[in-house]
Amino acid sequence: MAGARILVVEDEPGTRQMTLDVLMSLEETYETAGVGDRKTALAAVKRYRPDLVLLDLNLGQRLDGLEVCKEIRANPSTSQTGIIIFTSEPATDVEPLLLDAGADDYIRKPQFTPQLLASRVRAVLRRTARSGAAGLIRYGPLTLEPSRREALLDGASIGLTPTEFDILHRLARNQDRALRRSELLERGGEVREGPKVDRTVDVHVLSIRRKLGRHDWIIDTVFGVGYRIGAPPTAGAC
Repeated sequence: MAGARILVVEDEPGTRQMTLDVLMSLEETYETAGVGDRKTALAAVKRYRPDLVLLDLNLGQRLDGLEVCKEIRANPSTSQTGIIIFTSEPATDVEPLLLDAGADDYIRKPQFTPQLLASRVRAVLRRTARSGAAGLIRYGPLTLEPSRREALLDGASIGLTPTEFDILHRLARNQDRALRRSELLERGGEVREGPKVDRTVDVHVLSIRRKLGRHDWIIDTVFGVGYRIGAPPTAGAC
């Protein structure tokens, strides 16, 4: 799954950087990030919305990676995230604990090779894709979960109405073009047009923008046409 997001959670900086370097060297182009402790890891999972977490078993305290794994699985918005745990513990001692906590796989360290890491990463990403994670649509801080009809901003639900979700979902699925207002309100193949439809869509878009808050740039107005997904603001822009 090229383009998948991978979060590396490892408290030893050298090992964390080595793992990130290996991921960056692979044929697939992954988006990667790294953090070093349990608290930061949980915040990063909610904010970064990774497809896969590479998680060290011992983050400062023995086996506290298990608690991170359990918390990821317990949260409905992250429960389908792939999890591979790194461990230096004997496999016979920890394997039942890892699987019971919800890990998809584990890798023994420090003996693992780049080839082994690559194959395990690919395998777990394939499984999570089949289970439905591939249906997620991500754009900057926004994540849309069609199966739950839920929109999350920086990991928190923004409470869209069904019509608002449909509008934002259509825009997100058509990031390469602007959509007419009639397209955004289409239902069951029925296309309606006219001033009333335009006003209705404009009211819904205004409500969505309010819920997006400082990220209201996500919906851009295309004068004379309708709306499209907006480009992220440049660094330093107000």
